[in-house]
Amino acid sequence: MPEPATNPLRVMFVVPSLHGGGAEFVARTWMGWLVSRGHTVTVVTTSAKATDDHLPDGVVRISVASASGQLGKARAVRAAFERFRPDIAVSLQAHANLILLTAKAITPRSRRPAIVISERNLVSLGLPTADRAHRFKMAIARRMYRTADHVIAISHPVAGELVSAFGVPGDRCTVVPNPATAKVVDGPQVGREPGTVNGLQIVLACRLVGQKRPALAIRTAAELNRRGISTTVISFGGGPLLGAVTAEAERLGVPFEDKGWVEDWFAHFQPNSVVLLPSDREGFGNVLVEAAAAGVPSVAVSGALGVADAIVPGITGELALGPSPEQLADAVTRASAIEIVGVDAWLDRFSVSASGRDLESVLQSVTDGVAA
Repeated sequence: MPEPATNPLRVMFVVPSLHGGGAEFVARTWMGWLVSRGHTVTVVTTSAKATDDHLPDGVVRISVASASGQLGKARAVRAAFERFRPDIAVSLQAHANLILLTAKAITPRSRRPAIVISERNLVSLGLPTADRAHRFKMAIARRMYRTADHVIAISHPVAGELVSAFGVPGDRCTVVPNPATAKVVDGPQVGREPGTVNGLQIVLACRLVGQKRPALAIRTAAELNRRGISTTVISFGGGPLLGAVTAEAERLGVPFEDKGWVEDWFAHFQPNSVVLLPSDREGFGNVLVEAAAAGVPSVAVSGALGVADAIVPGITGELALGPSPEQLADAVTRASAIEIVGVDAWLDRFSVSASGRDLESVLQSVTDGVAA
């Protein structure tokens, strides 16, 4: 149990929901840490998804899902300011960020808390294929993000985009590492068999959606099989592209097994496993750190940018130069030879306590600065 905070804060989180993705997991973990430190925590959820089963102990939740549109939800958040009198409010993800910033804009300065938003994605890389509604939302974000009292980025590439493309001043932008090892702590270590002598198992630990480019895992396995390295693919996550991925595996003759969503996916590795995250963009990539914590190397595409904070090349995995099956196969082969040792200090950066301490430090500093 952490030592109590010297100056407990009243902290309000604004999030879409409490379950369903990486940002929701991070928000829950941060809330739990702050409560353990003696801070008072409330959370405002903006979607209608029922997530009370995932509410951390000691946290009070209210929903503004019934409010109409962004302005209606912002007004409901403003009412929550009046009810709970938070010292500081924190939002995660673009939709919640814009609701919180709108609430800030319509609340008199003397009655609003300090405002911290947190961006979890690389926006620019996703815009070319985004629909009109998303592009419009991001255009608004480019104008509003700079009005936050502080901005937390999930990784250094995301922070660079916030400063260069969103106009967030560098002294008001901080990278707070994800508590990415929270689910793996004290978990089983995989008995590794480095190398390709016994073949390879490619682990696809992601939702099967367009951004993740899951079919590349199948094509990479086919390329490795062509090179004489017996390779299979196992998938954790499920998703709308499962049928297409299965069909591609059948077409190329690659053994493929889908496990669906598995919370402790990192406990199901074979000794010859390599995790592959073939996404075209990632704000960070929790699964890459989780894999390292379980003792399994991983591969991601360097052009996904945010993954650079989640892999130590040559130590915990490899960054492929590009997204071709040949380039990915080269990186998987190199990664398969890695034996992950001596990375405890790096992994500690992504522990609940380290992430929580960094968050708490930012919140305390911002609150003190706004009050001054």
